[in-house]
Amino acid sequence: MAMASSTRYAMVLMMVLAVTVVVVVTSVLATTTTTTAFAQEGQGMRQSTTDGTLDILLEPTWNPGSPGSTESQASFRVSFLNPGTDTLHEHQDYDFRILNSNGEQVFSAARQTNQPLLHNVPGTITVPYTFEERGDYTIEVYLGGTGIGPTLIPTDESAEFNVVVTPEFPVGALGAIAALIGTAIVLSRNSSSNSNRGSRFRLRL
Repeated sequence: MAMASSTRYAMVLMMVLAVTVVVVVTSVLATTTTTTAFAQEGQGMRQSTTDGTLDILLEPTWNPGSPGSTESQASFRVSFLNPGTDTLHEHQDYDFRILNSNGEQVFSAARQTNQPLLHNVPGTITVPYTFEERGDYTIEVYLGGTGIGPTLIPTDESAEFNVVVTPEFPVGALGAIAALIGTAIVLSRNSSSNSNRGSRFRLRL
């Protein structure tokens, strides 16, 4: 009877701890608002413009918002490169745009200055942006022309990159869950060990 009682106790204990883990996970997921963004695991992405005039290298840097905020701050470094090389191409007319999952434009660098296009001289730019909502986004680097003045060559090309803003699971929560699971294992082993000792004790009588 003692062995059966110990076994039942261990099973009930495991069930209680399992329910506790589920409740903790659900609660954390329900209350987590900190966001993180990623694009190909945070590595730089490279695309040719639609007609192959230039290569565009996009290097995002992500800065999670403050605790309790749904915002996620990002900084995008854009490099205009000669096709197939790592050499910067100087002088481009461009726009940097962000579109949401519905294809709606939520940001335009040129629009921020009330201009149709911006002109870049050195071949690299950095654009900051704060994502206010989670979801799928498209980064569009539009190339309207290369060169300057009388040597300007008009183009109508773009390169697109997909990024995702998604909830971040707190590391602290993972540690708490791991601790709960570890506790369940230890208690289960102790209960099992006590049960075995009880069996051996009875055999000795």
